[in-house]
Amino acid sequence: LLTRSGARTAFLTTRGFGDLLRIGYQNRPKLFERTIHKIEPLHEVSLEIDERIAADGNVLLPLDVPTTRSVLQSLRECEIESLAICLMHAWKNPQHELLLEKLARDAGFRDISVSHRVSPGMKIVPRGDTTLVDAYLNPVLRDYVNQLEQLLPGSDLRFLTSAGSLVRAATFSGKDSVLSGPAGGVTGFARAAEAAGFTRAIGFDMGGTSTDVARYAGRFA
Repeated sequence: LLTRSGARTAFLTTRGFGDLLRIGYQNRPKLFERTIHKIEPLHEVSLEIDERIAADGNVLLPLDVPTTRSVLQSLRECEIESLAICLMHAWKNPQHELLLEKLARDAGFRDISVSHRVSPGMKIVPRGDTTLVDAYLNPVLRDYVNQLEQLLPGSDLRFLTSAGSLVRAATFSGKDSVLSGPAGGVTGFARAAEAAGFTRAIGFDMGGTSTDVARYAGRFA
């Protein structure tokens, strides 16, 4: 994620919301800076789907299946590797996201992240951001996991998540892996400090792309 070396990803959302993640909440970290430098989005292309679910979950506009099939085929021809699907009010009614996912699989896509499963929250911007990160990272992680499984046949392989827990390869996902390194670092230096007789410690965890500093005072947050 830091080196921007994820999969070629497309963001699929409801008609009229194609710029959703570029606009975001229009936050300005540096309020008085005249020249705004926006972060480049993770997705390579954003496509709008003709459909609409109301806030109460009712279908206002059925998903246009023929047009959607054509859109998905064009993405395949552009060699897009992964899809992030985030439709309006899908947390309330995932009907259209499920249909879109099926159409995408029929079109030959293997890596598909749908927002109502990845981040089933009401607000569409964080739901979309989380789904996009998941889709961007999943193909890379899947290839990495497959290589490990081939190198370690018969092993009980587990992966660390951002929450510090271990999960099996089948349930390891991009969105849960982002802070797995820092989580492991915190656990490691805390246990090392305790073994040396200290109940409080500061951890300095430096890797090839980032450095994380953490404080431990006897218990994990």
